[in-house]
Amino acid sequence: MRLDRFETFVLSFCAMDMSNSCHTSGGTATPSGLTATSRIPMSQSKRMLGAGEVHQHTEVELIIYEHGPVTMLFGGRKLNIPPNRLVIFWGAMPHYALKADPKARAYLLRIPMPLVLQWNLPAWLIRQLVDFQVLVDDPTQDPCSDLDLLKHWIRLMDGSSIEAEKIVMLEAEARLRRMALDQRTSPVLAPRAAGAGRLERMVGTIARRCLGRLRIPEVARESGITRAYAMRLFRRSMGMTMLEYITRQRVSHAQRLLATTDRGVLNVMQECGFTSPTRFYAVFLRFAGSTPGDYRRPFQPVGNRRGKTDKTRARVRRDKPLPG
Repeated sequence: MRLDRFETFVLSFCAMDMSNSCHTSGGTATPSGLTATSRIPMSQSKRMLGAGEVHQHTEVELIIYEHGPVTMLFGGRKLNIPPNRLVIFWGAMPHYALKADPKARAYLLRIPMPLVLQWNLPAWLIRQLVDFQVLVDDPTQDPCSDLDLLKHWIRLMDGSSIEAEKIVMLEAEARLRRMALDQRTSPVLAPRAAGAGRLERMVGTIARRCLGRLRIPEVARESGITRAYAMRLFRRSMGMTMLEYITRQRVSHAQRLLATTDRGVLNVMQECGFTSPTRFYAVFLRFAGSTPGDYRRPFQPVGNRRGKTDKTRARVRRDKPLPG
């Protein structure tokens, strides 16, 4: 299945359990995974006190920050986001706020990826999203500012009206089409800087090598610190163990392959660094909220869907744990 066949998709996220895919504080969530909310960014300083962890979800996210800049990590790559700039990305890529201005506030809309694909947007825009790029658009006042638009969507969604949801979807689609028409955006994620901090170097190493045989001592060595200190720093800063973060990265890559290719589930499993079908299905269900087959189903043309739920049919081998 290639990107040029996305126009045949039919939205069916309502049949999926999206309870694990939205990690917002407050806001309104519908059965389809559509979410609109505002919140204070969770910065690294708060995370070190145990206040939060890395975000990962299955929707396309449109977000804008008011009052101050925010520094984000997207899959191990650092991005400084100024206020009042519309940011768009696929949430399957692990991401979190590394540093946030004390006055900053986030306004966001999350849209199920199958619905975005159903809009038949220009191929270059879709390709950037499924390739885990982040798009940052220039400020606009035509027909209104993006900040006002996000606030308007949140107010509409607060009423839990079906008609309001339709309005939000139509206006969100129109906003993405205006962006694609003007072609003002381009990929903005910078490569890892040579002088990056220890945490960023660890996350960058994981992002580059997580699909192969990656050992925790290797991550620590590339960051110039001991294994014990690397594990302690990573858990304190990211709110999870290094192994869990590596697993999240692998699952996000599996989501991308399941959504954009026809490769078999076991082939996807192996390409994403897993060795055991049982382990793969368990962690995929935990982080994506469904089995790999059920996750893929909304992305497939109607004639290619199967009625049965996804089950492991391959021979099960004991998963080889990441040496630590």
